[in-house]
Amino acid sequence: MLKNVSHSGGVEDVGEILFNTPFGYMLPDAAASEECLLPVAERTMDALISLGSAMGDAATPPAPALDSPIPAAFTYLGQFVDHDVTARTDRENGLSRISQADGRPRPFTPAPPAEVVAGLKNGRRPQLDLDNLYGDGPALIAGSDTEASALYDPATGKLILQDLGPGLIDLQRNGRSAVIGDGRNDENVNVSQLHAAFAAFHNKVVDLVGGAPSPAQKYAKARQIVRWTYQYIVAYDYLTRVCDADVVNEVVRNGPFFFGPGTGGTELFMPIEFSVAGFRFGHSMIRPSYKLNTGSPVNIETLLGVSHARAPADDLLEEVAGQWRLKAANLIHWSNFLEFPASPAPQKARKIDPLIAKGLFDLPFESASGPAAMIRHLAQRNLCRGYLLSVPTGQAVAGAMGIVPLVEHELSDGEDAAVKDAIEYGRFQRRTPLWYYLLREAKVQKNGDSLGAVGSRLVAETLIGFLKHDPNSFLNNRHHARVTGAGIKVPGRFQPIGSLADMIDYAGLQK
Repeated sequence: MLKNVSHSGGVEDVGEILFNTPFGYMLPDAAASEECLLPVAERTMDALISLGSAMGDAATPPAPALDSPIPAAFTYLGQFVDHDVTARTDRENGLSRISQADGRPRPFTPAPPAEVVAGLKNGRRPQLDLDNLYGDGPALIAGSDTEASALYDPATGKLILQDLGPGLIDLQRNGRSAVIGDGRNDENVNVSQLHAAFAAFHNKVVDLVGGAPSPAQKYAKARQIVRWTYQYIVAYDYLTRVCDADVVNEVVRNGPFFFGPGTGGTELFMPIEFSVAGFRFGHSMIRPSYKLNTGSPVNIETLLGVSHARAPADDLLEEVAGQWRLKAANLIHWSNFLEFPASPAPQKARKIDPLIAKGLFDLPFESASGPAAMIRHLAQRNLCRGYLLSVPTGQAVAGAMGIVPLVEHELSDGEDAAVKDAIEYGRFQRRTPLWYYLLREAKVQKNGDSLGAVGSRLVAETLIGFLKHDPNSFLNNRHHARVTGAGIKVPGRFQPIGSLADMIDYAGLQK
């Protein structure tokens, strides 16, 4: 794990290289209006806790009726993207703190929006630039150093990985801890293996890229190709699956309507509505269990906390010749997660709806005491943090976007008595927590197969907005010979890479 020196000069307690960029509200007028926020009342917190408890999915093993058409890998591509663009709204310190020393929710008054914007800084940059993979890069000048230099082989500019057999890899580890730009990418086996896949992709490009006489120049050229490929995958393979594809294509062609400097903002920032609510829709896509390779399915709670020591039989890691690495049983065969020609259909992500796998309701490896204590219940944590940080309600966001909001009877199914009771107790019928609202909207409007109108607009505008306002993104370099309508041309491959499956195939990983 890296030393955690942020670019503000401070030291933080998570394994990552941090930056300091602004948060803001995509819809500042809504955030500043009392009527557009959850009611400030003692009962609100109790109602949020009850609503979170009622969102549990009891289906274990996963019920096929709850499957979406989206392959399971895209759940974790979403988590990987989240760790690339946002940090600190998931931290139990400063403005984001929602628990007491014993881990229970603490009573609080929501922070005024102006205080949130002034006091909360994003540890990531508002760009799809893979800073969670690359950090601040290798040392390009002899005798110099960077915070991320430990990630790289200085002779080649490649990211260091453990080779565990044909097509099988793990992250490099210092003891048990992954040595990566963002320690959150070792939170669970699935995102850990995806991070390793992106590193392997970078290394393959370094091996094959031409026209670069020095390792430093090869690294720079390879990183550009890898970033563009990643951006293309996010825009056209990920967003068109999790959002309404027509909304995505409209934002790509015409730009964001609500987000970014071109829409009235003075600088590019991370929207609170996206970071704290909108992009947490992926939590509902997590399956109760996963088949990683040829072995039996493994419950999601077993796959969490990769670096944490357990009894030998249950440990996710093993020590071989003094080096810790993932056990063979925990190495992913990607045909179980993505669609490949001539392979059986992969596992699917769960539908995007208000049901959350119950394995996420008692998260292991969260401290139960001390200053780092957090609510171990993922749904309750999301709801309480949205309240704390003055996220506008679902109806307020819909209204600000000119979208007809859900009506009261659409906020719960008739059989969801506990959900209905929590909504009524909290007086959420017309002021519904945005995170819950977007999950419910997806179910009502899209049968859980993608986000609905508000969710698609919020997510697509944020991520496409980052690309539109990045002069180095593939969208702003369409004239380049490597950028095509079918994907990004990479060295050594005749067809461009246009999908995550293409990238995995190119990197030579196990399928």
